[in-house]
Amino acid sequence: MQMTFQFRLYPTPEQEQFMNRTLELCRKLYNRAKEQRESAYKQEGKTITYAVQQNELPAFKKEFPEYKNVHSQVLQDCLQRLDDAYQRFFRGEAGYPPLQVG
Repeated sequence: MQMTFQFRLYPTPEQEQFMNRTLELCRKLYNRAKEQRESAYKQEGKTITYAVQQNELPAFKKEFPEYKNVHSQVLQDCLQRLDDAYQRFFRGEAGYPPLQVG
C-alpha cells in the first residue's frame, strides 16, 4: 500500500510571484534545451545528452543572470524531464516531446 500526502500552500504574493517566475524560467530552459538537441542533430547528426546539458548549466547561468535565483537542482530536474521525454519517445512509449507553452 502506498500512502500519499497533500499539503496546501498559502504563499504570500511575493512568494507566489517568485514561484511563477521560476516556472517561467524552467519552461524557457526546457524549450532552449530541446532546441539545442534538435539543432545539433539536424546540423551535425550529434545527440546531446542530459549529462552534456547539465554540465553546461554553470556557463548558462553566467550568460543568463536571471537564472542565478533558481536553485541548481530545479534546473537539473527540468533538463532531466526533457531527457525522460526523449527516452520515452525513443522507446515508443510516447510521442515526440513538444515545446512547452506558457
